[in-house]
Amino acid sequence: MHDPATAGMRNRLRRAAGAALRRDEPVVSQRPRHSPYPVRTATHVDDRDLRHALDFLLRLGELLLRSGAGSVDVEASIVASATALGLEDVEASVTYTQVLVSVAVEGSGAPLTDLRIVRVRAVDHNRLVALHQLVLGLTEGSLTPDAAYLRLNAVVRAPKRYPRWVVSGAWGGLAAAVAVQLGGGWLLGLVTFCTTVVIDRLGRRLARRNLPDFYLNFIGAALVTSVAVALTGMGAPVQPGLVVAGGVVLLLPGIALLGAVQDALTGFMVTASARAMEVVLLAAGITGGVAAALIVARQVGVAMTVAPPAPFTLAGLPPRFLSAGVVAAAMAVGLYASMRLLPAVFLLGGFGWVAYLALDEVLSSPSMARGLVAVVIGMCGQAIASRRRLPALAVVLPAIVPMLPGLTIYSAMLQITQGDSRGGISGLLLAATESLALAAGAILGEFLLQPLRRGLSRSERRYAGPRLVGPARVLVHRPRRDHRPHRDLRSRRGRRSGGAPRDRSEHRDSVGAVRSS
Repeated sequence: MHDPATAGMRNRLRRAAGAALRRDEPVVSQRPRHSPYPVRTATHVDDRDLRHALDFLLRLGELLLRSGAGSVDVEASIVASATALGLEDVEASVTYTQVLVSVAVEGSGAPLTDLRIVRVRAVDHNRLVALHQLVLGLTEGSLTPDAAYLRLNAVVRAPKRYPRWVVSGAWGGLAAAVAVQLGGGWLLGLVTFCTTVVIDRLGRRLARRNLPDFYLNFIGAALVTSVAVALTGMGAPVQPGLVVAGGVVLLLPGIALLGAVQDALTGFMVTASARAMEVVLLAAGITGGVAAALIVARQVGVAMTVAPPAPFTLAGLPPRFLSAGVVAAAMAVGLYASMRLLPAVFLLGGFGWVAYLALDEVLSSPSMARGLVAVVIGMCGQAIASRRRLPALAVVLPAIVPMLPGLTIYSAMLQITQGDSRGGISGLLLAATESLALAAGAILGEFLLQPLRRGLSRSERRYAGPRLVGPARVLVHRPRRDHRPHRDLRSRRGRRSGGAPRDRSEHRDSVGAVRSS
C-alpha cells in the first residue's frame, strides 16, 4: 500500500542527498553573480586573449607574493580575478618561491599552464594596497580587463612611496621608541636611534652584495650588542639591555612568522614549512650575533646585566602609550604604508601595549596576554581595513610589533653566555611562544570578523579563511534591490550615461573586447 507520508519523506531525502553531492563537487572557483564579464572558453591553445589573461594572473600573483601576502591570499586573488575575466576552470598553485596557474582549454587535451618564480622579496604595503584595490575593482566591475592590465603595469613601475632616508629614520625611531617603551630615557633613545640607523645603512650596502639575510641579522645583532657593551664599559648612565632590545625588535622576522602561521592554519603546509625555516634561520642569526658580542664582552671583562622593565603604574601609562604608538607608526612607514593609515596604526599599537600591560598584571602570563590582545587587534584591523578598502595586513602587522619579545631574547642569550643554559633555552622558548601567540591571535581576530556566507561549499571554505589580501566578497555578489521595473531602470541608466541602452547583440569576452554576435 502506498503511503504518501513515506513517499514524501523519500523525496525529501533524495533532494537533500542530491544537494549534498552538488555541494561536494570539486569546484575551484565560483563565478560572481551578475558579473559584467560573461564566461568565455577559448577554442584553441594559441588563443591570444587567453594568453594575455594568463600572463595577467601570473604577474598579479607574483607581485602579491613578493610584496608580503600569504599564500591563501595570493591564490584567492588569482581565482577571483580569473573568474572576473571569464575563466571558469582555473587552478592556481602557490608555494614559497613560485606561482603556477593552469587554465583549461576547450577542444584541447592539455590545459594552458605557466608559472612565475619569485626570487626577490621586498615587503611593500603601498604596492599591496594598490593590488588589493585592483582586484576589488576588477571583481566588482568598476575596472575593465584592459584597464586592469594598464593599472597592473602602473603598479609595477610606481616608485617607492618614501625615499630611503625616510625609511632609515623610521627604523631608527622604531628602535628608539622600543627602548623608551620598556622604561628607558631620552638619552637611551638617542643612542638606540643612531645605532639602528647605522645598522640599516650597513645592512643595505651588504644586501647589494647579495649577502644572505642570516648574515645580515648576525652582523646587525652583533653590532647593536657591541654598542651596549661599549656603553657599559664606559660607565654610561643607560640600560644597555634596552639598546639591544630595540635593535632586536627591528631585526625580528615578524612578517615571516605571521605568514608562516597563516599558511599553516589555512592548509598550505609546504609554504608554511618554508616560511618557518626562514623564521628559524633569521632568529638564529639574531641570537648568534647577540651571543658572539656577549662572549667578547665576557672575555674583555665587561659584566653585562639585564634590568627588568619598569613596573606597571598608572602614571607611567601615557609615555608608554605614546612610545608604543610611535613603534607601530614607524613600522608602518618602514613598510611604505600610506600616511592616512598612520593614525589608526598609532592608536592600535598604543592601546594594544597598554592593554597587554594590564592583562599581564592580572593573568601573570605574557603569552596569554599577548594572544588576547592580538585577537582584539586583529578584529579592529580587519574592521578598519574593510571600511577603507585596504588589506588588513597593512594595519595588523605594525600594530602587533610593540609586543614582540626583544628584551626576552637578549635576556635568554645573556643567561646562556653566563653558563645558565637551561634558563637561556627556557627564555628562548618563551620568546618563541609569545611570538606565536601574537601571530595566531592576530589571524584569529581577522577570522572572527570575517562575514559568514550562506551556501559556501567545502572547496570555497579554503578561500574564506583569514584573508589579508583576497577579498572574500568577490565570490558572491548580492543582487541589488530595486523595486522599479527592470526595463525602466535600464533605460534610465542609458539616459544617464548619455547613450542608448545596451544592445543585447553585443557581449564582452574574457578580456573586455566587444564582439558582435
